[in-house]
Amino acid sequence: MKEKNRSRIVCLTSVFDQHYHDLRGEKTEHHLLTISFRRDVLRCLEMASGREVIVLSSPPKAVERRTAKWLPPVETKFVTYRQLFCANWDVPKLRVPLSWIFYARHALRHVRSGDLVVIDNYDFISIVAARVLKIFRRVTFLLVYLDGRHAIDRSWPWVLSWLAETGGRGLLSGALLSTPALGKRLPDAMPKELVPGFVPDELPLGPGTPDGEVRFLYTGGLDRARGVDLMLAAMEHLPEKGWHLDITGHGPLAEQVARLAQDPCWSSKVKYHQSLPADAYNRLLAECQVGLNCQRASDPISGVTLPSKVFTYLSAGLLVISSKAGAVEQLCRNACFYYEGDTPQSLAGAMKEVIANFSTVRRKLDPAAVSNQYSIKATAGRMRRLLQAVGVVDDH
Repeated sequence: MKEKNRSRIVCLTSVFDQHYHDLRGEKTEHHLLTISFRRDVLRCLEMASGREVIVLSSPPKAVERRTAKWLPPVETKFVTYRQLFCANWDVPKLRVPLSWIFYARHALRHVRSGDLVVIDNYDFISIVAARVLKIFRRVTFLLVYLDGRHAIDRSWPWVLSWLAETGGRGLLSGALLSTPALGKRLPDAMPKELVPGFVPDELPLGPGTPDGEVRFLYTGGLDRARGVDLMLAAMEHLPEKGWHLDITGHGPLAEQVARLAQDPCWSSKVKYHQSLPADAYNRLLAECQVGLNCQRASDPISGVTLPSKVFTYLSAGLLVISSKAGAVEQLCRNACFYYEGDTPQSLAGAMKEVIANFSTVRRKLDPAAVSNQYSIKATAGRMRRLLQAVGVVDDH
């Protein structure tokens, strides 16, 4: 078969990386926190199918500029994959509806019959493009269902999210889910695979037993849903010595975190790094021993998302203290040290146990169970079975 006629994997997504950010030349809405997950999903799909991967996107909104600007189509890269951005008039109040038209034309231009079209979440602009493709192309649609927070959001964007889910569900032949709860929003008979996150084929040993003090790390959204207020309150219940807490991320509670880190009572114990570049963040991971996931099990968001930070911590070899929110225990089993209840006291109890008996707690955990299930190689194998079930690849 000639190269130009080969079937491919075409991903419809709003996510981009530093390649496009540098090319654009102005500050735009960024998606750094989810780049690695999307990269690994595409890599596994590539391995499972043997197909070329290309990424189709619409240009994001400028953060600071308020004047109209014509954005021509450009080609760049998402990690190592070709990423093609459509044109759009970046005009206040008209940018969004214009993007639906330009992006649908963009998808129709680049998608061929026989391609596997991957829809990254129920994004309305992607569903509009997918509906147009359904009319003019013979393609198979696969949903990467990472985030279902639109199901609990009741602000005005919920209307578009509801329309996207309603209009997109009937297009799908299969789905990749970040958490089992999202599967309940899809037909029972639809082929599905869990892809909550990724870890190396062999997990690193980590920094080893701490010498002097246990260094805890929290990374991610700084809000109540992620239990950041519980984490700050838990410090009152920790011993005076033997621990240090590093916090990185942003969100509504960022100012509270910053004030506490500057308070003379806590400045020697807590350091707030704000949002770090990738290299600096990786260095921080290597310096810590314990990752904290204190997401509230009682918050509605825990029924539609999985705290991906757990897989980041495990991939770095950290011991993970986690709540049971977002089906973490169901997915990670004995890889983490869990605590019960959304209270500062319960979180502090787990932290005190690790401070006093780090080596003992670590020996009781079994991170290998996660690598056997969620490594790149293992996930690609499970994805291949899904692609066989939807008829994209054969059984040989």
